[in-house]
Amino acid sequence: MAVWIDEDGVIVRPAESASIERSPLRDMDIPDGLPERMDRTFREVKSIPDHADEYRAAITDWVHRGAASRFALTPDEVVARSLPRGADEARAAACFELGEHLRREVDHDAAVPWWREAHRLHPANWTYKRQAWTLVTTPEGATENDLMQGPNDVYEGNWLDDVIASGGGAAYTVEPQL
Repeated sequence: MAVWIDEDGVIVRPAESASIERSPLRDMDIPDGLPERMDRTFREVKSIPDHADEYRAAITDWVHRGAASRFALTPDEVVARSLPRGADEARAAACFELGEHLRREVDHDAAVPWWREAHRLHPANWTYKRQAWTLVTTPEGATENDLMQGPNDVYEGNWLDDVIASGGGAAYTVEPQL
């Protein structure tokens, strides 16, 4: 996610899915003979839209032109493009933050009911899901997070099944409006 904020502290682009680098996973060959679930995961990842070159060019334009850049939005345009937050989304945000606080101050198990509630209230929020799945599927003491975020006994859903249910990798992110 990215948000553009100018030198005066004014948001000139609201939160949007963005990257300035192409993922190396996009160009990776998928080896033959992988387990079906892993093969499908790689195929879905490769189908996630890539706008890295265009997004990097937009940032560069904004750096050079400032408010005159066609990519810098007015405050009214920023508000219009910002996703609305209803009561359920606001409650989900509170549940997620409470869960995160409990995870840090107590333990992971204390966070689980709050994160489950965040998932229920705002099922389209990938951040809530991925945080919870990662902490459940990454073995204790691991030096890197489990990015597969597979099926588990703690939370409903998992990365691959939820991506497929929401339309596949091509529908995984909200594409930036450049």
